[in-house]
Amino acid sequence: MAIQSLYRNEDQKCCYRAINSQGVRVLWEITSACNVECDFCLVEKKHRTIPLAQAIDMASVLIEEGVEKFLISGGEPLLYPGIQELLTFLVERGVLVKLLTNGTIHHPAIFDLIKKSAQIEVSLSVQTIDESLADRIFQRPGSWAKLQETIRVLPKDRLNIITTFSTINHDCIESIIEWVVEQGIRCLSITNVFQETTRPARFMDNCLMYKEDPRHISRLFELIDRKRREHEGRLVIRTTQFGGESHETCEAGRSVLYIDSTGALLPCTLTDNHEYRNLNARLSVKELIRYYREQLPGLPPSSCVPLFSLKSTQEAVAR
Repeated sequence: MAIQSLYRNEDQKCCYRAINSQGVRVLWEITSACNVECDFCLVEKKHRTIPLAQAIDMASVLIEEGVEKFLISGGEPLLYPGIQELLTFLVERGVLVKLLTNGTIHHPAIFDLIKKSAQIEVSLSVQTIDESLADRIFQRPGSWAKLQETIRVLPKDRLNIITTFSTINHDCIESIIEWVVEQGIRCLSITNVFQETTRPARFMDNCLMYKEDPRHISRLFELIDRKRREHEGRLVIRTTQFGGESHETCEAGRSVLYIDSTGALLPCTLTDNHEYRNLNARLSVKELIRYYREQLPGLPPSSCVPLFSLKSTQEAVAR
């Protein structure tokens, strides 16, 4: 039986792994192509996508090596030409699949597969519930209406809403929370703006200009604390990349893996991947996985380092 996502209130450092979740997972950026243009997007544009046959071969090896959860993202994954075949393959192999989509593409065959397959969960990007602002953020007229239609046709018990807290929407979070509850969706994930340290974002060298200051982040967590109590039993709110008091350890390259749209298998999208990209030229998928598990340091160079180092630094100062 495939692992299941755990739904509970938590403030985690790692944006790809819940604090108490089990199993090995891979975040797979199956394509960097996208039909919307969010300024704060961290996904670098790449002009090559791996063929379906290669994707299936990679998936087979990953499953053999113990990967139990596939987070299929982009860009916009529904633009990948072989997305239906890849998702069907994964479902047939009994792994848990989480599809990360902006929700603005109507794909009847994929939607039917989602309805029939309890192994598929869907995370949808909602940055505001204001129609005009949503369309401006996506830079596509009609985006909000298309997203609402997607939510209407998919099973609510397997939906998760993802919101990036930024200078663009910091005043929208409370209305998003209430809207999620009204929709009957049980999980909201609020992420901080983040980016791999050594590579440009999608539309600019550094999308961290959209990251909010500590004062606004403090107010955000006051709101979250209040809403968690108010909607207990109906909604869980998860936060990532803000820090928090969790005792997580970095699992990059061990129970967390990342594949970019060119097929490079890397420890994590936020890790300084220069060295590991070079390894992809001479090692097989299986060899890469085993190399990461055996050779990767406990905390590789990454934009997450300050988050994992913060608590130990504070404890050292206290002593």
